[in-house]
Amino acid sequence: MSPTLLNRKEHGYDVRLYTKDHPPAHVHVLRGDNEAKTRLDPVEILDNWGFNEQELKEIIELIHTHQDMLLQKWDEFHPIR
Repeated sequence: MSPTLLNRKEHGYDVRLYTKDHPPAHVHVLRGDNEAKTRLDPVEILDNWGFNEQELKEIIELIHTHQDMLLQKWDEFHPIR
């Protein structure tokens, strides 16, 4: 199960949480064939597969904007950060 927490239609990227994932708290940001694994606290790109520098800046801004909600969702599925 990987719920989409933010969707491309509204935010430009799909932001997903993999429920069987592991710490540190992070989400996966997808668009097309590209994916970035993004840490939630502190917000930083952990891995990038295909996004350019401008897109990575947009992703960081998006995650910062929704950081509290994303961390809350992480905590619902993962008791350890």
